Amino acid sequence: MTTYCYDGSFEGFLCAVADCLEAGEGQPEFTRNRDRQAGGLFSGDMRETVTDRASAVEFRKRLVEAVSQEAFATARYAFHSRKAGIEQLLWRYLVMGLQVGGRLCLMLAEEPVHSVNRIARQVAHEAHKFKGFVRFQEVEAGFLYARIEPEADILPFIAPHFVERVGDRPWMIHDLRRCQAAVFDLKSWRLIKDVELTSEPGVTAGEHDYAALWQRYFQRHAIAERHNPKLQQKHVPLRYRKHLTEFKSPRTPL
Repeated sequence: MTTYCYDGSFEGFLCAVADCLEAGEGQPEFTRNRDRQAGGLFSGDMRETVTDRASAVEFRKRLVEAVSQEAFATARYAFHSRKAGIEQLLWRYLVMGLQVGGRLCLMLAEEPVHSVNRIARQVAHEAHKFKGFVRFQEVEAGFLYARIEPEADILPFIAPHFVERVGDRPWMIHDLRRCQAAVFDLKSWRLIKDVELTSEPGVTAGEHDYAALWQRYFQRHAIAERHNPKLQQKHVPLRYRKHLTEFKSPRTPL
């Protein structure tokens, strides 16, 4: 059994899948560069996959023509769940798609289609949630900064949204869980790896004032008679609130 080692990106995974198909592999394994030692000494042959954008685009074109754009999007969302074993699951999904063509999207009760679709929906749902849950702060360095800790690797899905919504200011959305950030420089956005906070970013005085105003507004306009913690937690689960300005206590009275 051959283990294909790739750089951890979706493009890299597509290149690994293309290499597997070319080599005629039936049951390959996949590992990311930084996880390659986890397989142990007796996990089979190790093959390095070079990430080549042209190869990834070519495979995408092949899949879309054979199956559909929807199937490709589903695979991409599922990949970014970063769940253990997702590569093997997607390998089976992609191979099945190339074999059965457009019928893949109708085989919702069969594996691996059922699992891939379920995981993809979870990631898409979380990405949609965070489009409303990202809270930027103006920092003294001269840009907007936001922290998130999502379950899935959703930065590639939400960054384009904020380019359109907040395209007049440079910003950074920092995924603390994965130590990576989406950075926008007024022209384009890019993903930066290994980003860690060495100290709390300095927030401007104006930002402190606006945060206090928003927190006080949020608290004073609550209707006591309609207080429904269960419903509130349903719409804004507790795990999202850590970095939401409105759920923090005002720093100073107004």
